[in-house]
Amino acid sequence: MMLTYLWKTFKVVGGIIFILLLTRTFIIETGRVNGVSMLPNYFDNQKFFVNKFALLVALPERGQVVHANDPVHNDLLIKRIIGLPGEQVRIFQNVVSITDTEGNVITLGEPYLIPNTITRVWNQTSSDYPVLGPDEYFVLGDNREASADSRHFGPLKRSDIIGLVIPQRN
Repeated sequence: MMLTYLWKTFKVVGGIIFILLLTRTFIIETGRVNGVSMLPNYFDNQKFFVNKFALLVALPERGQVVHANDPVHNDLLIKRIIGLPGEQVRIFQNVVSITDTEGNVITLGEPYLIPNTITRVWNQTSSDYPVLGPDEYFVLGDNREASADSRHFGPLKRSDIIGLVIPQRN
């Protein structure tokens, strides 16, 4: 009788652990902001949820905030997607523009930035970045003066993107 009870308890606890691991692996997990590169929208040490499932069924889109592997520091980061595969990003006089796959030039309106935010490249000049490959994304932090992002380490590969940061309601 005791063995039957233990076996049933083991199955229930094992099932719960299995479901939690499955959920964390493929659906949702938590993250924590490390630094000030996403101010004013995400603060240092702020916790957030990552929707991993969304990127199993759809590609990342411009303007979405993603949780990704940092290709330089072997760490995790959150950044905003600016450029999509096949596009070219240009930063000139603090304005970010995109040449899309059909040759159209789009000047980004970035309502998530603090007004008068300065967006420049690291050497203080303008820059036309190379056309993004079929699985590459150009990402920037919202706090452009304090963000190590694609201006510094180049585009992120799709395989480096873990999931979408779920926006927090205030």
